[in-house]
Parts: sequence; structure tokens; C-alpha cells
Amino acid sequence: MLKDVISIEGVGHSFEAVNDAFAVITTEGNCTIYNSVDEKNCTNIDGVFTGLGVYSEREFYISEGFTSKIIDLNSLEITGASFKIDVIQGDRIISSEKEERKRYLISRLKNGSIEWKIPLKRGKHIYLDQKILVNSQYLDDGKINGYDLSDGSLIWAFDFVALGAWQDYDDREKQTQVNKILGIYDDKIYLYLNSGKILILDIKSGEKIAILKNDKHSKFDTFGNSIELDIKNRKLIQLANQDLIEVDLESLEVNQTAIEDMKSFGLENFSLIVFDSDFIFFTDKNHQTLGALNRVTYKIDWTHKLSQQGISESEQPRYGRDLKLKGDRLYVLDNKNTLHIFEN
Repeated sequence: MLKDVISIEGVGHSFEAVNDAFAVITTEGNCTIYNSVDEKNCTNIDGVFTGLGVYSEREFYISEGFTSKIIDLNSLEITGASFKIDVIQGDRIISSEKEERKRYLISRLKNGSIEWKIPLKRGKHIYLDQKILVNSQYLDDGKINGYDLSDGSLIWAFDFVALGAWQDYDDREKQTQVNKILGIYDDKIYLYLNSGKILILDIKSGEKIAILKNDKHSKFDTFGNSIELDIKNRKLIQLANQDLIEVDLESLEVNQTAIEDMKSFGLENFSLIVFDSDFIFFTDKNHQTLGALNRVTYKIDWTHKLSQQGISESEQPRYGRDLKLKGDRLYVLDNKNTLHIFEN
């Protein structure tokens, strides 16, 4: 299983990886690029960067204000861009930009040519598929829109007013909105709502297909924010507390399995997960432990207790905050700004 390879201190809010290279935004706002897990083999780029992402298999991009920089990992050549990169898919770049006090969503090709631009009302979530862009808006608009990626034309719009309001645990009434776009499978887009339900829309028409509830939970009929779309296995999956929740995308049947190993180890999960075909990786914040759940045996095959050395009893303990799985490596950023890298 995984072994602890390296820990890097002073990592801020962002880190990314592509192949063997990885990059971080430091707590001071600079960018450091590592071509390997050797801390000495790195390149520092000064600035106050707010965004970081993968531009291509051999390039990272970093954002500073409303501009971006693209770094070639082979030559370390830096190319400037006069816009802030939001999302990349293939040769297409999506960015949100201001023009004459108005905001637009703009699609460019990597050669710089603009394909189209559309007005943007404070977009909250952007999701790209091969042929469609889906963008949800804040409460002032209350809609989710589907656009044709080729020309930016509006294909459909779904108004959440049609779903009505719902009552929170404290009996406050709230308008239904999207919390997270899970993804697209079989011409259906899966949306995690702020009510804890899953809304399924037809990706071609925007029509509602179904609203999923967790009918297997003894107290609540909702899913948690950690639910993810596993396209390869045609499932929605979630590791909640000590239960594995799976939704078959064909039948929409919900299955809930108690993980006895988590009870034996005294582990629980209330955070976001990462996964591959074999394992679900999670972070138990309350017990400062990372874990890997075997998806076939439902056993815990790996755990790692984060060191609390140098942390006083009056401080918040060190725990995993953000997880990413890239190839054979698990990247974990903890709440003390240290990036831990594990490798098979």
C-alpha cells in the first residue's frame, strides 16, 4: 500500500499535480514547482497567486488577479495571458472577465482566438463536457443553464423555483439551489442540492428526470456533500460516518453498507473523498487519521496517523483537509499548511 514519501511545509490553499511533477501556492502567495519528490529539484516563481491548475500534460497555469501565467515544465518558460483561467478542456479555455463593468463568460482556444462570450450573473459552478457547458447562478438568478460549447448559444435553462423551498434542521425555509455539480453520465447531469437531494436533468433538454433521496438512512433521507460520481463503475458513492452509500445509476437503487472495519479501527468520515477503482481514500479529522477503504472487501487496507509533534494541547490537532489522487500518488494538505505525499 501507500508509503509516506515527503512532507512540504508552508503550502497555502492550492496544489496540483501532473505526471511526476507537482506545484503549490505557498502561504506567502508564491508558486513552487517540483519536477520530482526531491525538494531540491524545484523552481520558485514570485508573485501573489490565487489560482493554480493543469494547463496540459507538461504545463501548469497560475492566476494572479485577472491575469494568468503558463509554465512549461520542460523549459520552465513562462508565457503570460491577459485573462484569468477558470476551466480548461482540451484546447478550450473558459474564463470569467469584466468588460465595461459587466461580467462575461468567454471561451478561447489556446491559440488565443475568442470563440464566443456570454453575459454572466455571478456564476457559481462551471462544468464542461465534450459538447456542453453547464453554469449555475447565485440566488439572484436561481437557474442552471446549459450552453453549446461550439458557439455559446443557450440550449436550455432550469429554474429552481420549480422545485420549491425546503426546511433546514432549524426549520428555516430555504430556496433549493445547487451545491455541487457531480458530473454527466449517459446524457444525464447529476446535481447535489443544498437540500441534500440529488437532482438528475436531461443534459440535452434540461428537463427534470428524477430527484434522488437516501431511502436507506434510518433518520434522514439526504446525502452528504462528500457524494461523488463514479462514471467507470456507474455509481454515485459516498463514505458517510461508517457507512458506504452507493447509488446504481441504471436502477437508481440506493444501497447502504456498514463498514465494520471502520468501527473496529474507531474511524469515521465526514469529509470529501477521493477514489479509484480499488480504493476510497478518506480523512478522519476527529482522529487525525487517513485511511483507504478496499471497495471489494470493504476492509480498511491502509491507515496513516498524522504526526502531532510540535503541536501543543491548546492548538487544534493536525488533520487532513484536502485530498487529491493523481496516478500512484495521494496528496494530502493538512490544516497546518503541510502537504503530505504518499506513493504506491
